[in-house]
Amino acid sequence: MDLETLDACVKIAACICGKDGILAEAELDEMFTIIKSNNNEYERKAFEESIDAFFDSNKQIEDYLALVRDPADKKFILHVAEASASIDGLDPLENIALQKAMAFWGEH
Repeated sequence: MDLETLDACVKIAACICGKDGILAEAELDEMFTIIKSNNNEYERKAFEESIDAFFDSNKQIEDYLALVRDPADKKFILHVAEASASIDGLDPLENIALQKAMAFWGEH
């Protein structure tokens, strides 16, 4: 997965995890751990830059979802988002955002 897609992955997962009003440290750690386990060369610095850019942006989840085309990348991103959001209990608002991402991509 290229850096641009990894950046979108982080921002999509952050959008979903933050729907309950809190982007918890445990969610961020889980995000990074999963991404790193699948992309050995991915560094914490790049992850933190993506998170910083996410907080500085006013983009919506659809803006990030539209950047991802590859079905395997979509599946991985949904896994990252769901696992990260679930680490502290999947809030109903996080679940709605996850379902919205799945619907956007036509995933079930």
